Amino acid sequence: MFTMKFDIEVGSYKLGMVEKVEIIRSVEQLADSAVVTLPGAEYNIALDIEEKIHRGDRIVINLGYEEIGMVQEFEGWVQRIGSDNGAITLECEDDLFLFRKALEDKQLKNVSLESLLDLVVQGVGGGFKVDCSYSWKYEKFVINSATGYDVLRKIQEECGADIYIQDGTLHVHAPGEKVGNTILYDFTQNVQDCDLTYRRTEDRRVRVVVKALLPDGKVKEREYGTTGGDKVVVKCASSDDDSMNLRGESEHKRLTFDGYDGNIVTWLVPYIKPGDKAELYDRDYAYKNGSYYVRAVTTEFSADGGKRTVELGYRLV
Repeated sequence: MFTMKFDIEVGSYKLGMVEKVEIIRSVEQLADSAVVTLPGAEYNIALDIEEKIHRGDRIVINLGYEEIGMVQEFEGWVQRIGSDNGAITLECEDDLFLFRKALEDKQLKNVSLESLLDLVVQGVGGGFKVDCSYSWKYEKFVINSATGYDVLRKIQEECGADIYIQDGTLHVHAPGEKVGNTILYDFTQNVQDCDLTYRRTEDRRVRVVVKALLPDGKVKEREYGTTGGDKVVVKCASSDDDSMNLRGESEHKRLTFDGYDGNIVTWLVPYIKPGDKAELYDRDYAYKNGSYYVRAVTTEFSADGGKRTVELGYRLV
């Protein structure tokens, strides 16, 4: 049995005790987040926590085991300090916290997505780079009383992209376009629990309807998938055929495949993050073996132990 270990720095201060840490990371959620719960009674007696920790302080969270070491699970900024129910909570956000800055009002016409992202990055400062593999253009894009975060959220809603910050670069890619490390999970070895349902493609009959608003106010539609399947309507920010095809095909790919729906629960080891590939091995049902794009990972650390809930996306192989 391994001994739990943590190292958490907030600003210039290192935490000596924690009650619980929860980290939520997802390719479908714009920003990764973390909530650190401190034992309020001890801190209220020994420290005036609000004098030491403030909104906007940098936070770095390392978790792991004494015997095999720790890994950096989260790096970001304190967004809010709460003191509910006798405990102190530090609600944190990754570097997208820095995009919560107001942008200059603008009305842009025939602007490429990459140019729009460059404008956002310049507007919030911080020296971020842009890596965008989408090539569409907006016929019109209005920035009005909006932050950089607001603009990125609108882009994600309209194109279904994976949007994330990594090593000082803002990434915007089609869902599952960039796959990270491969992590092997054997149901008899390193899976604690699971909530999975195996479904076949024929059970996932989906008709994706992509809608784009034209300059004259009319709506252009394109359909993808199976006629008679469940109807899923998505918006597309651009009305050109290439953009609408990309949006429709990405959404259909995400929703239809032979494989598992659901999640597996593991320990802190092995480390895995959203965008990685989870390779599942089931010795009893070989046809269920396969690799899946990891949609989200929730990591929990407390006196009860450490665990990860790994949410599976579409099947890769």
